[in-house]
Amino acid sequence: MMKETSNVSPTDNSVRGTIIDEKGVPLPGVSVAIKGTSTGVISDINGYYIINAKAGDILVFSFVGFKSQEITVGKKPALDIVMKEDVHELEETVIVGMGKQRKASVIGSISSVSIKELEVPQRNLTNALSGRIAGAVVVQRSGEPGQDNADFWVRGISSFGANQKPLVLVDGVERDMSDLSIEEVESISILKDASATAVYGVRAANGVVLVTTRKGVAQKPVIEVKLETGFSDLPTMPKLLDGANYALLANEALGTENYTLEYIDNLRNGTNPFLYPNVNWMDQLFRKYSTNTNAAINIRGGGERARYYISASFIEDNGNLKNNPEADYKSNISLRRYNFRSNIDLTLTKTTNLSLEIGANMTDMHQPGLGNEYVDNRWFSPVELLYYYSYLSNPLSAPVRVPIGKDAFGNTEWGWGAPSQVGEVNPAERLFGSGYNKSFRSQIMSQITLKQDLSFLLKGLDIQASFSFDANNQTIQNRRKNSSTYNITGVDDETGEFQVAEITKGNEFLGYNVTPSSNRAEELKVQLNYNQIFNEAHRVGAMAMYYQRDYVDQTAGSSIKSLPYKKQGLALRTTYAFKDRYFAEFNMGYNGSENFPKGKRFGLFPAGALGYLISNESFWPFKAVNVLKIRGSVGLVGSESLPDNMRFGYLSYFGEGLGGYYFGMAPSFHEGIGEDQIGVADLTWEKGFKKDIGIELKMFDSMVSLDLDYFHEKRSDILIQRQSVPATMGVIKQPFANMGVMVNQGIDGTLEFNHSIGDFRYKLYGNFTYTHNEIKEMDEAQKKYAYRMQTGHRYGQHFGLIALGLFQDQKEINESPEQKFGDVRPGDVKYLDYNEDGVVDEDDKCPIGYSSVPEIVYGFGAQLFWKGFDFGIFFRGQAHVTYGLGGDTFIPFNKGVGKGNLFEKALDRWTEDNPNPNAFYPRLSNGASSNNWQSSTRTIYNGRLLRLADLELGYTFKKSWIAPIGMKSLRIYCLANNVALFAPWDMWDPETASFNGSKYPLPRKVNIGIRASF
Repeated sequence: MMKETSNVSPTDNSVRGTIIDEKGVPLPGVSVAIKGTSTGVISDINGYYIINAKAGDILVFSFVGFKSQEITVGKKPALDIVMKEDVHELEETVIVGMGKQRKASVIGSISSVSIKELEVPQRNLTNALSGRIAGAVVVQRSGEPGQDNADFWVRGISSFGANQKPLVLVDGVERDMSDLSIEEVESISILKDASATAVYGVRAANGVVLVTTRKGVAQKPVIEVKLETGFSDLPTMPKLLDGANYALLANEALGTENYTLEYIDNLRNGTNPFLYPNVNWMDQLFRKYSTNTNAAINIRGGGERARYYISASFIEDNGNLKNNPEADYKSNISLRRYNFRSNIDLTLTKTTNLSLEIGANMTDMHQPGLGNEYVDNRWFSPVELLYYYSYLSNPLSAPVRVPIGKDAFGNTEWGWGAPSQVGEVNPAERLFGSGYNKSFRSQIMSQITLKQDLSFLLKGLDIQASFSFDANNQTIQNRRKNSSTYNITGVDDETGEFQVAEITKGNEFLGYNVTPSSNRAEELKVQLNYNQIFNEAHRVGAMAMYYQRDYVDQTAGSSIKSLPYKKQGLALRTTYAFKDRYFAEFNMGYNGSENFPKGKRFGLFPAGALGYLISNESFWPFKAVNVLKIRGSVGLVGSESLPDNMRFGYLSYFGEGLGGYYFGMAPSFHEGIGEDQIGVADLTWEKGFKKDIGIELKMFDSMVSLDLDYFHEKRSDILIQRQSVPATMGVIKQPFANMGVMVNQGIDGTLEFNHSIGDFRYKLYGNFTYTHNEIKEMDEAQKKYAYRMQTGHRYGQHFGLIALGLFQDQKEINESPEQKFGDVRPGDVKYLDYNEDGVVDEDDKCPIGYSSVPEIVYGFGAQLFWKGFDFGIFFRGQAHVTYGLGGDTFIPFNKGVGKGNLFEKALDRWTEDNPNPNAFYPRLSNGASSNNWQSSTRTIYNGRLLRLADLELGYTFKKSWIAPIGMKSLRIYCLANNVALFAPWDMWDPETASFNGSKYPLPRKVNIGIRASF
């Protein structure tokens, strides 16, 4: 028998210390014994112990619910111990809305992702989620550094109103997650059904994303270091046509010899590029490879009184644009971001804890001196504008640079070539000679939380209050200019030198313009929690919370938008479990909104859920199935967002109205007054009625695990701006209304397989999401044919004609229904008479393809481990998605022959010599043919794709090898991101959804790295 005592007298051979858990809470009653003997003690109420033991003895620490530890006594008499919980799978903690629950008790639909899976060379945390979580629809529309934020929906789109995106909470506070470093994140969870999201009420109509940052634990300080660097390239750049073929196709489209055969031969042979320019503008702007780097260090540790987590990280992501060697500044894109976080937990008393969280990031962005502006009523980023100028030009437009004379030392001086067509610009001059933009963006996040255990009043009761303050600031500094351009007007007969004329006069100095923006937010939360178990059978829980948020746009563009945005609400949750078999939960949110009048300002959003863990029944006969849970939920969520971020929808605004007028004999202008916005007194919440049924299955000791959900949501009273109010009403701005019904439904699920064979361990995993929505009612004018209306179809459905091919001859044209889109000739597109009325016109445009948001997204991969080696592979994909086509360069000679670039694909066209009915392009014409470029099945493309997203190979060194140099762990690895793309569309990356390939491609990155801990 072990001798149990906590009152051993200190001796020269005594060992003493304190035993705590990872949260720093002292553990009384821990057994401390000398291995192989009956000598032992029990820790006291403060977790303190003292035992007579000599150096070399092995102490065994054991306690119910914690993992036993064996520690060899050294020379020091003090030995503090941190014990880790021995958590059964169903006892694991799961992050839920406004709190935590045991995994067994969770009956809402919640998905999470392993942080290890997100450790990829991505600047943007949102992008790293793509294909990783069931229910998350994440698509990245651009790879341009700083412009690469992904579009993100939870279970697709459920509303055609203004609010379609999920609520993102970082440590419980409404914040942007994009610029968080993955190193500071502990977990990411997505709340998908009404039961999981109802406590957030009006904010949670489209799901909730919970990001929890890492916290300190009671342990000796552990220092973790990561260093990673590599290169990137752009694997899916659009391919432009060369000058000789461009000239041939121009002649073909014009029907005459605009470019002589001699001219074309000179282009093909590269004769005198100043007189016969043949420029691939993409090659002039982009370079093959670029570099990226990221590094991080964090320290984690603590004890009984304080726990801490401190981290700092750096990331540099360079674009693939070229630099001008003659300029003092770079023209390439460069992004640098610095992240810092300090999370500290203090145990003030045995029942009082204080947490202080401070996070910050600063992004320093350098870009060429163009973009971030509207051109032709479209917003362009810097690279998108370079694409625009490259597509506006053509390979014959101008030489990149021309000799304009000699300097004092006889060296040739160079100037930028001036394009031959009006409206064109030299794309290279715009990159290298436009100056630069710099932006500085900072985000400060802070939160202080005080938690008080109230068990002295009622066992299991605690209260916590938290206050957060966030500040976001950005300064954009534009140092822009225009460089002079020159044209060669002839050749001097005597000297043979070029005669040059200055076409545009540029600026010698950089301009200066600064645009600041800033906002700040405050949040206050008070939360009361109760958890208790009675008679080891009845587990009861409750949560009540008050919440308020105050957001101010400090550089708002109007007085109304400068007013504080205020939110206020109450949340309630009650849970009950009987013998961990039967579960019930009720959630409720009660929220107020500034957008609705008094009496309708607050809304109640309840939800309930039931669960049955049938595998915990005593009669359960299937030993191979260790977990089987069936759960279901139903509830109401809401939305308050008005279109165009407008406010106070129940108020009428008065302003200048329809304008002013000149009065008097000597006319003077007088401003008018009118109703700029019509207030709607009965405006109310947009409501979503959500239903979910799910199953959780684990078999063969959790070797196989499956989570599967079916979901259905009916959104009603959708907040819109009217579309069908006639202009004769005289309103300046269409009024708001609750009009519209939309249904969204689908399935999502996750499947995993884990197994070991000796030293070889492997994991296979995958997730799948399918969503389909349908507009049941909306504000649209009645059309002659129901199939032409958006009502009854998916949100964002493409409409157009069904193309049957290309007309081969005039006979086929004469025998086909008349097409009412202008002159039709052989080689033009033939369309289906959908309504069979004998003509092809607007009434034959019907639903084609899908929308531009994928209905199917998925990801799957494998991880293999063997004797320190590890290998990972991950694929992600999308399907049931369609994107539109059109615009300059894609439509050959859209603005006329000689204007605009062409793709290499333009060679695959219908001609009289090769009347291919399946040619990619119809016959070429001088300007866009009104018949050939109607919206149709030829002007959309299939966005389906499968991407080899990640490949990783690593090696972890044995601890015995690195312990002598003070290291705890060491891993080296090589990681490749966006490795390969498999898609039916091959002209550019379809995920960018571009209509003409004018988006920065998603870069392919190959990095090597090292991770170490001390």
